[in-house]
Order: sequence, then C-alpha cells, then structure tokens
Amino acid sequence: MADDVVFRVAKRRLQEIQEELPHPDIATHFSVDEGGRGLIDIFYQGALIGQEIIETADSWKEKDRLFAYREVLKKKIRLVVMAPRSEAMMVRYMMLELNNWWLFYYMVYGYDTAGRLVRVLKPFPPDRKAPETPYIS
Repeated sequence: MADDVVFRVAKRRLQEIQEELPHPDIATHFSVDEGGRGLIDIFYQGALIGQEIIETADSWKEKDRLFAYREVLKKKIRLVVMAPRSEAMMVRYMMLELNNWWLFYYMVYGYDTAGRLVRVLKPFPPDRKAPETPYIS
C-alpha cells in the first residue's frame, strides 16, 4: 500500500517537474531505495541540479534524515522533500534547523493517498498570526 502511494506521488511530481522545467535538456530519474523512499534526481545537460525525496509515513522519522537532507544541500542543488500530509508540517519544522545555511534551497510538500501534492509554507513564530492554512496548492 505505501509503495503504491510513493509511485502515485512520483508520477504526479514527475509531471509537475516537466511543466516547471520544460527545457529539452532537463532529464529526471526516479528510483526507490531500500527504505521504500522515492528518489527523483533532476539533471540539466547531464549535471545534477536537484534531488527530491518522497518520504513514507515512517522514513522521515529516522535519525539520519536531517543529515541526508544536509548532504543534498551541500551539493548546492535544490532539495524537495515530500511527506504524508499529516506529517508534512512536522517535517517542515524539523528542517528549520537547515535555515542557518540554506534558507531558500529546499521546499517541503505534503501528499495524500491519491498522490496530490500541497506545498507546506514556512511555520510562523507563536507571537505572530499564522495564515488561515499552512499550505498552498
């Protein structure tokens, strides 16, 4: 069941990448790692320019995940992390630790069981009024 969701999310995200980056020199590669995570690599003229990770409900909680995200960002490429919608804001909060170095190099999306993606916005400090919804479509 979880594998099916990862594949649905990947299919939708690969379509979005094609629309976002319609250049003929853009190529993508999708794979699934041993932990069940989906991995999308984005290349421009053969050079890696982005990596996207589709986390499962449990995989994002593994202790090495923030380290793995940091390793992607050290390559100076864009990182996109997708997690189940119910967990996506927690993933976004966790990734705030990366803001000291890479504030604009990553994005977080939440997904539902149909594979629909919604971007998770930056969390607001408790003393500020938060927007109606922490997501944008």
